[in-house]
Amino acid sequence: MTRKLFGLAALFLCLGAHGARAEYPERAITLIVPAAAGGNADITARLIGQEMSRELGQPVVVENRVGAGGRIGTQALARAPADGYTIGYAHVGTLVLHRYLFKQQLYDLDRDFAPIGLVAETPNVIVVNAASPYRDLPAFIAASKARPDRLTMTSADPGTTSEVGVKLFIAQTGAAVRQIPYKATSAQLSDLLGGHVDAMMENLPPLIGNLKDGRLRALAVTTRQRAASNPDVPTVAEQGYPGYEQSAWSALMAPAGTPPAAIARLNDALNRALRSPAVAQELRSRSQEPLDGPPEAVRDQIRREMPKWEHLIKAAGTTLD
Repeated sequence: MTRKLFGLAALFLCLGAHGARAEYPERAITLIVPAAAGGNADITARLIGQEMSRELGQPVVVENRVGAGGRIGTQALARAPADGYTIGYAHVGTLVLHRYLFKQQLYDLDRDFAPIGLVAETPNVIVVNAASPYRDLPAFIAASKARPDRLTMTSADPGTTSEVGVKLFIAQTGAAVRQIPYKATSAQLSDLLGGHVDAMMENLPPLIGNLKDGRLRALAVTTRQRAASNPDVPTVAEQGYPGYEQSAWSALMAPAGTPPAAIARLNDALNRALRSPAVAQELRSRSQEPLDGPPEAVRDQIRREMPKWEHLIKAAGTTLD
């Protein structure tokens, strides 16, 4: 009898300890987005964060940290507590391009972060005002060569895929355009619609609405294949420049040292969010292809991309302080 009572007491103690142990997450999670509100990164992060909130049972709150091509927000993530309550949205720019673009590294991309999972792949697009006389890419390039540095093309600020994409576009097509980097997509769009600049290269998703309502005309997408949301827009390669190909992909990251159990929980919530019909349909309607998989898939993606971008950036002669 005494032995039975002792066993029951031990069982209750174990159950009590288990009940007292907090289940992650206990509170809201901050998702740092190293870009301005309204751009592709922000839109995608909010969509994913909202669905992850349902999966996790806690809010995922987006915090925009703008500047330095994404380095400000990425640095904030590197310095955040590694407790699972601060995570970050990252992309090929912040995870790969910055290795070769910037002389001064604000963080160690290999040691300061722990991957959570891949999010989506996104094409860039070259657009002009619908009132522009240029109806295809060859005409735009020819006009730029006829008047070197008179035509302008905007992009996001240094260190982003569109900023490097414009430089690669100039190097590989011979276009004699003057590049103007902007901090926010909304500012680029405002100047393009206002007739203050001639063309713009940016992620396709935030521009789809203006393309559909006829305010913008797309000259080309930068990916190997045409975009699902705008299948009538030819690629750069199709228009006489087969060597040009550029796309963006994104991932969620955490500070290095984040508990493995938290990483696993976040990865599961992310994958469930990406596989949900509503999120997958919304991403594809904006020409983003959902990606998922284990955290290791992020490392694999980085390793695959590094040789390509290193070569392209060095060929373009792009270095930043």
